[in-house]
Amino acid sequence: MDHDHTGHLIFCGDAQGCIYSVTMDSRTGALSRSHRYRSSSKQKSPITTVQYRSFSLLAGGPVLLTCTKDGSLSFFSVALEVQGYLTLRCSLKLTPRIHSIRASFCPLLSLNKGEYIVAGSEDSNVYFYDLTRPKHTCVNKLQGHRFPVLVVAWNHGENFLASADMYGVVIVWKRAKTSYKGNI
Repeated sequence: MDHDHTGHLIFCGDAQGCIYSVTMDSRTGALSRSHRYRSSSKQKSPITTVQYRSFSLLAGGPVLLTCTKDGSLSFFSVALEVQGYLTLRCSLKLTPRIHSIRASFCPLLSLNKGEYIVAGSEDSNVYFYDLTRPKHTCVNKLQGHRFPVLVVAWNHGENFLASADMYGVVIVWKRAKTSYKGNI
């Protein structure tokens, strides 16, 4: 689960692949479900990632990233004025997974005209995807783990990325200093 920047909207996913927008009354703490997004897929797969971001160049406003156990990454625009109504902007089908693998936005990289996502993988690599590319969405791969990578997380400045595999090995990756010339 995650929440918007005001704390009045909460987004969560369930084991059947549904995503919920829940509003919270800040005076009473009462919760009420606003919207439910259900994938059109007949296969219901558990949600493993729900991550909110207050702005995206691609969507021109707030967005939500979700990832399911079957390997579907979904990118939604969020209508705050309609209590968190979600509109699917794009999706990416990755290899189906046995483990619950998580994904994350790359906020600073996304300021460079793309919509970058980082995700672990069962092949022991960490992958970077640009959702704005219709083909060849994978733009980078980090190798170093020996087992499936389940979790990825950035520090606040996005100059360090931590990845952890299924046996608890954590690798902290430091972003190399390069001058930006339009490529990653």
